[in-house]
Amino acid sequence: MKNRFHYKLMEFSRQAWIYALLLGGAIVFSWPFLWMATTSVKVDREMFGEKIHLWPQRPIPQTKSPYLDERFYRDVTGHRLEELLPVIVQHWPDASPAVARGVYRKLLLTVPDAEWEKPATELVKHVDAAMVAGVVKEIRRHLSLGQLRARSYDLQEDQLVAPGSVATAWQVTGPGQLVQTTEDRDTFADLHYDFSRGDTIELAQTFTTSFPVERLYRLQLYLRSDDSWHGLTMFVEKLGKKYKAERAYHLADYTWGIGTWQELGPDDKSNKIRTWIRLTEVGVSSVTGANEIRITLELKRNSSGGAWLAKAMRNYRSALDNMPFWRYVATSVFLVILNLVGTLFSCSLVAYSFARLQWPGRNFCFALMLATMMVPGQVTMIPYFLIVRSLGWYNTLYPLWVGSFFAGAFNVFLLRQFLKGIPRDLEDAAKIDGCGFWRIYWHIMLPLIKPTLAAIAIFTFMGAWNDFMGPLIYLSDQRLYPLSFGLYALNVQAGSMGLMMAGSLLMTAPVIVIFFFAQRYFIQGVTLTGMKG
Repeated sequence: MKNRFHYKLMEFSRQAWIYALLLGGAIVFSWPFLWMATTSVKVDREMFGEKIHLWPQRPIPQTKSPYLDERFYRDVTGHRLEELLPVIVQHWPDASPAVARGVYRKLLLTVPDAEWEKPATELVKHVDAAMVAGVVKEIRRHLSLGQLRARSYDLQEDQLVAPGSVATAWQVTGPGQLVQTTEDRDTFADLHYDFSRGDTIELAQTFTTSFPVERLYRLQLYLRSDDSWHGLTMFVEKLGKKYKAERAYHLADYTWGIGTWQELGPDDKSNKIRTWIRLTEVGVSSVTGANEIRITLELKRNSSGGAWLAKAMRNYRSALDNMPFWRYVATSVFLVILNLVGTLFSCSLVAYSFARLQWPGRNFCFALMLATMMVPGQVTMIPYFLIVRSLGWYNTLYPLWVGSFFAGAFNVFLLRQFLKGIPRDLEDAAKIDGCGFWRIYWHIMLPLIKPTLAAIAIFTFMGAWNDFMGPLIYLSDQRLYPLSFGLYALNVQAGSMGLMMAGSLLMTAPVIVIFFFAQRYFIQGVTLTGMKG
């Protein structure tokens, strides 16, 4: 009885150890994907702070603005931090904990090392009103509105709202008010709001343009967000019609930016970076003048869930806006399908001839084919490019799929080993029934090598989907880019880490999904290759 219990305990320990190793391996190998997924939700400042965090920072929809960002200096660490913070607050009673941390950060950068051996009361003497004011200015978040400009298709441009008159140009309704402000010689207006007294603020005004509003191309508003993640939506009324922005401009980050809105037009059919929000018709309006336009800005309070959704979608939406994503996907799918068809057909046919047919020089040709696997791709790159150019295929998709119809040595070798393990009795029985070589190949051999074909299909899919060098060499027209090369163009144009991670995740997801559903065939194809009987 004791030996039986000891045996079960050892068996349980062995299985627990195996599962622990599998779990640890899964965590290690999934770590890069987890990092990519979480980074795709971050804004750029989260990746260049004092400390890098795995999880994105929680967006907090603020009730009131302006406000002080209490999280800006939360990662500041250093010598005598806990000792100095209460002393700083004691000497500067108006300083909040966040301001005190900012002041401490300034001291780290400006005070010599020798001074840090002195008592805390002596160190605080290096703090002055200008330093405290500078920290307050750095962490103060406020929604600022600047000029509003209208541009026509005829390159005429009107300044509908000037920077010096923003506060008086808009009619404000709701729990907010515009306060004209000057900062570092820049003039604008801060929108002070309190959403505890209401959920919506509207800024509206009717303007007269110097050009016919039927020729209106775009509207641009200069604004500085307050990192509150509330949504700003534009409504436009002209020529008896009312238009609404397809999506809200979320107040993410705290830097100046330009919000751009325009109707459906030629830009939507081009490969331009989509920096605008499209206006769509939603109803009728009483504004009918040829040069008359009414603009309404609606600032609506966001919930915590809505803020999370806006932050999660921000980089993905930007990735889709910064490149013709679906065109790239269509090109990649087209190349994948042709490569799959060409590879599976040509390799299975050649492998069948090497494994099942008897013809002079078969073994020599097979050895010669295997020898081509020893030739590095860099050696054949230039000759292949010269052949492609002489055929007139440069800047076309032909070089990226025609080669798949000429069987590759590795796949032929893999299939040949499997085909050699199929009993001859099946082939002999088919011949007795009157089957020729083609029918034996199509009706007997292909169904039996499905696992290996599935494994080759996965390899081919991943190779064609992730191919970067081929498009880099043979393509120059952006309209022909597959998704792998389109991401490179996105990195050159945008340069945002979060945006790149979002685009990379969109490209990686299909590979993971396909491998997840096809892993049974992949593993079966690899394990059965070369087995007899």
